Amino acid sequence: MPLKSFLITVFITFALTLPAAAQNIGTVASQEPTLRGTPPGGATRALGLGTGVVQDERIASSASGRGQILFVDQTTLSLAPNTTIVLDQFVFNPNGSGQIGLQMTEGALRFIGGTLSREQPATVATPTATIGIRGSSALVIHASGETITIFLAGEQLCLTNSAGRRFCTSRQGGVLTEDGYIGRINPTFLARVLELIDGIPRGGGGTGLGSGVGNPNPSDRGPVSTTGEEFDPDLFDDDFTFDDLIEWLTEDDFFYNEG
Repeated sequence: MPLKSFLITVFITFALTLPAAAQNIGTVASQEPTLRGTPPGGATRALGLGTGVVQDERIASSASGRGQILFVDQTTLSLAPNTTIVLDQFVFNPNGSGQIGLQMTEGALRFIGGTLSREQPATVATPTATIGIRGSSALVIHASGETITIFLAGEQLCLTNSAGRRFCTSRQGGVLTEDGYIGRINPTFLARVLELIDGIPRGGGGTGLGSGVGNPNPSDRGPVSTTGEEFDPDLFDDDFTFDDLIEWLTEDDFFYNEG
């Protein structure tokens, strides 16, 4: 075989073995001050405002960092400090159907559902539970080996524990753990968790993140759902760290004991 033909054959064979360029499934809407991502097969990189993220990317916030990811279906993830997630499932069909799922190994996040979670529950898997969020906004916390999720607004929140038991709530402020429904969230605790996740607004000017309801909302708007419901507690200015959160999780008064 002539050298030229041989080189062309080698080039084509090599090109066919290369993975297809990963498609962005969302963008970084805010980060403060450090948010890092590791795409599949790639090196860890700093994620700045407007950086695209891809399926199976591992995203981690630092001890003092937090960030917000806006997906193409208008789903929003807000990450607290010391939070690590993997964006392991995202299918968005032209007709608006599809699925969204992620893993969270540690930390806390706020999920605001977009188009995809209206018909098919979005899933958040932790080391001890799987959470299904349908048409809703919710908080998911995994710390000290325990998973806690809080329903903020919308249609339904469910938690399936490692034993296969499934618990659900549609009660605003309802708290689910691996043991089931345990009551409504203490407003002070809720406000401080939201403050920990949101921090001080950073990034570009203008409107903030989209929520799956009409146009993007101002960055100071409270969590909303795909059906337009909103949970808007008064926020506190007290300093609150992730260590404080773990400490609070060991106390008995972070929720209301209501039936």
